[in-house]
Amino acid sequence: MRELISRRGLSVLLAGFALAAATTGWAEDSVRNWLDRMSRAVETLDYKGTLVHVHNGQVDTLKIVHRADDSGVRQRIYSIDGARREVIRSGDSVRCFFPGDEPTMLESQLAGRLMPALPVSRLLGPDSGYQMTLGDTERVAGMTARVVNIQPRDAYRYGSRLWLEERTGMLLRYALVDHDGNRIQQLSFTAIELGAKISDAELEPELSGRHFAIRSADEALRSGSAPVTPISVQPQVPSGFRLVNAGRGHGTDGNEFEHLLFSDGLSSFSIYIEPAAGKSTDAGIEALGPVHVYTTRSTGYQYTVIGEVPAETVGYVGRQLRHGGRQSVRH
Repeated sequence: MRELISRRGLSVLLAGFALAAATTGWAEDSVRNWLDRMSRAVETLDYKGTLVHVHNGQVDTLKIVHRADDSGVRQRIYSIDGARREVIRSGDSVRCFFPGDEPTMLESQLAGRLMPALPVSRLLGPDSGYQMTLGDTERVAGMTARVVNIQPRDAYRYGSRLWLEERTGMLLRYALVDHDGNRIQQLSFTAIELGAKISDAELEPELSGRHFAIRSADEALRSGSAPVTPISVQPQVPSGFRLVNAGRGHGTDGNEFEHLLFSDGLSSFSIYIEPAAGKSTDAGIEALGPVHVYTTRSTGYQYTVIGEVPAETVGYVGRQLRHGGRQSVRH
């Protein structure tokens, strides 16, 4: 089970931070404008700084170097306390470095993009699973920031809180919140230099040894138009989630598995389907911080539902699969 989470859960963890919004009238224009500025800033500005990542009762300190030029976006993230790890991004290609040979589970905040890339046009309207409002101004890393609140409308998704630098719209702090507004985890700059001059050497990795080479799944979430291969089942999922990508692969045992990625624009989860002999079983829900996993076996298949979503979400989808709550799809 741990191996499945560490190897196959990576794609959904990469896709942890796209954005959906639902507002009306003047408030919609104001929130939209702030998020448009943020989307441009986090990708087009050159910056470097120090961040604190608070999660699962732990505090990690990270450095980030980000440069955007005619060749595209390059980014380096590395830890300065705790376990050594390093993430190098060039466009949508990502390499994750770890010393030694032990398998390592990637935190979503250390995979691909550290801060969320937000497609503002995604899921605007009354059918969105979120309500967005502008908050007050606060100080973050010595700068004035405007707060944007993203509140989930139901228990099937997390919300977010964003602190955007007043002059540029740069994201200075990001908090993942539950349905009641409690912070589950947080990333915050403690120091940042906007418009920094960044050399090629600052973007090169220092670690050697074990590393993962991966392709970011953000493009599939942003466009919602990535090719979707024919799938064997159409699971019942909570309102607002839709299939954005699907594919097949082979596990370490050589058996083929099917992977389905669902997103509502902000939250996402994956379903892995693989042949499994034996009686129907239900392993229930396992929590890994804000990530939840539901595993069940039924009708000759094992289903694993995993995502940075509440337990209610993976439980709902997993129980539907176990009890035959799915629709066969003809090829």
